[in-house]
Amino acid sequence: MKRKIFKYRFVYYISIITSLLLFLISSFNIIQVFQDFSFLKLILVCCSIIFSSFAFVNLVEKYKKAVLFLNLSLAFYMVVTGLYSLVGFVNIGTHLFTSIYFKLLIVQTLIMIIVNLYKIKHFKGDDEIESIGQT
Repeated sequence: MKRKIFKYRFVYYISIITSLLLFLISSFNIIQVFQDFSFLKLILVCCSIIFSSFAFVNLVEKYKKAVLFLNLSLAFYMVVTGLYSLVGFVNIGTHLFTSIYFKLLIVQTLIMIIVNLYKIKHFKGDDEIESIGQT
């Protein structure tokens, strides 16, 4: 049974690569938690690992809720990078547009728009339960 989550394969590959990168970034952030320990950082890193791992697994297995988990992980990262870029704007002013956090925020926003624009809302595949007894 061939399931499709997105209309185009290109969008599917973008979402897989994005979720894998978010998982790797959040996994490597565990090392930074132990350099300057804080419960807030620990909670943020744990939540990011959970969201990004669920998104990656659901996208690979093509489950129905894959786009939901990808949106959750992207929204979580957008909030975190948005806070960093806001703090950078307050501290350094107009040099915000050259900072890496602002560029990441723009890229994450574009990926979220593309993913939500080309997702398939209703999957019309064959259900195995309905096809039992029909030949």
